[in-house]
Order: sequence, then C-alpha cells, then structure tokens
Amino acid sequence: MKRKKKLSMKERWSLYPYRLAHHPLCNNFEDHLYTIGKYKVCRGCMNFYSGMLIGIILAPIAIFVLEINFWVAFATTNILYIFTPLSVVLNPPRIIKDFARLLLGIAMISSFLSIVLAIVRLFDGLNFGAIAVIIITPTIYFTSRFYFRGLRDRRNENVCRNCEQFYLPQCDGMTKRSTVPKQKEATGEQ
Repeated sequence: MKRKKKLSMKERWSLYPYRLAHHPLCNNFEDHLYTIGKYKVCRGCMNFYSGMLIGIILAPIAIFVLEINFWVAFATTNILYIFTPLSVVLNPPRIIKDFARLLLGIAMISSFLSIVLAIVRLFDGLNFGAIAVIIITPTIYFTSRFYFRGLRDRRNENVCRNCEQFYLPQCDGMTKRSTVPKQKEATGEQ
C-alpha cells in the first residue's frame, strides 16, 4: 500500500482555494474580485490593505513632520471612516465602494495612531479627552464592524439564496480555486 506524501506548508497553501478571495468564485460575485494575472483577489480586501499601507507611510509624516495631536488623529479617523457606512447603506457604484475601502484602511491606521497619541498624552498627566479617545475609538470600530459586516453578509447571502446551487452541500463557486485555470486563461473564462 502506497503511503500518502505529507504536504509541505507551501504545498498546502497552494491548494487552499480561498487564500486570495474569500467570496465564492462564481459569476454572481464577479464584481467582488480583481483578476490579477492568473489570481482572483478580493477587491475589498485589496483596497483595504492598500489603504493600510498608505496609512503606515503617512503616519510618521503626520507625527514627526505635521506634529499632530490625538484630537487631529481622532477627527481624521472619523472623517475617513464615515465613507464606509455610507457605502454600505447607500450601495453606490463599485468604484466608490473600492475608494471607501481604501479610506477605511487609512482610517484603521489613523485610529491606531489616535489611541497611541492619547496614551502618550496620558503620560503627561490625567487628560479626560485622551481617555475618551481611548474608549470611543475602539467602541466605534467594533460596534460598526459588527453591524455593517452583518449587513454586508446578509446581502451576500441573499445573492447565494437566489442561486440554483444554494441547497447543494457546496456550490461550484466555493470549490473553485483562486487561480484561473491555465486552459481557460486564454478565453477569459473562469
């Protein structure tokens, strides 16, 4: 009897179908994905992480060049963040949702920055504004994340419920890999 070869971590990772896109890879969710070369990548996550990278680049500039305080970082966070709930509630065109995700990534770094700056301010002495920022910032994040993620998940579930494969144990879109098969790349199919 032939023994199965134990797969390396890299081999297991390459076989995992949703490492780059956590949506079903079907036509119903085509607008949720970017196709980059032979890979399908979640648009929202790609824009969100790009925004975080931009935020990481801008954070030292904000602290050391602009010398912002925790109030400015807190206000910036909330101004950038407001586009996310608006994009979920108003359901605008996809390009606006993508931009809102980019701003959300920057807002995440800005929120972290506002908390760190508020904590640093507390070392100078008791400051109720700094305490309020430390409490309010994560509260806004976790409350809104719970609510808007649930709303978005329900919308996605409604798309799946209207699909003829909804009652199958696992639909074709959930069994496809995040890479476009080579024989179908030339035709642009999935």
